Amino acid sequence: MTAASHGTDDYLQLLGTYPPTGSQTLRINMVVSLDGKIDVDGRSKGLSTNLDRQIFHFLRATAQVILVGAGTARAENYQTPKLTDELVELRHHLGITHPLRIVVASREANPVASSTEIPNGTIEYLQIPSTIENPGLSALLGVDNSQPGGVLCEGGPTLLGDLLTRDLVDEFCLTIRHLIAGASSELLVTREFATPIDFELAGHITSAQATFLRLVKRR
Repeated sequence: MTAASHGTDDYLQLLGTYPPTGSQTLRINMVVSLDGKIDVDGRSKGLSTNLDRQIFHFLRATAQVILVGAGTARAENYQTPKLTDELVELRHHLGITHPLRIVVASREANPVASSTEIPNGTIEYLQIPSTIENPGLSALLGVDNSQPGGVLCEGGPTLLGDLLTRDLVDEFCLTIRHLIAGASSELLVTREFATPIDFELAGHITSAQATFLRLVKRR
């Protein structure tokens, strides 16, 4: 598939590359530069493209819960999620009837609930126990097992490292932006792992500016 403009047909085409996950699935979606960095001047926006943003909102529409680290939520100014009419229609077509929720995760209890940097609204805050395993994570996040769409994690690197260490990641949707971000940017993975973590390619999209991969954890 090549890059296309926004529209209902484009979202339907994306289903072939990014099919909805099961309720117990944890899917990662992040963007990275050619030198492994996840931001430019502290924001992922500097790495994003029109197609990347389209896929970003599409993946949100096919999930029940968005999980994000507290630091990323502050840096990216997370707000109550909003979907276009086309994505709301797609969500209902897939059988996901619950409102899309954002959960901010931290190692600390009540990490940012009192912070004015992250607006409250329908954004929830949660300390994830260090002993949590799937499907315990899905249950903790209130995922409805009777409907499709699981948890979509949007970073950042600390939370990603925690989830990978606990073997909780099932899918990795990775946008590789065709640029060098530079030394001041943060790396995608900052943690060292005792053994390699193996993924295999399940789908991809190409454009002049970026390559979009859907990778599935090898079990």
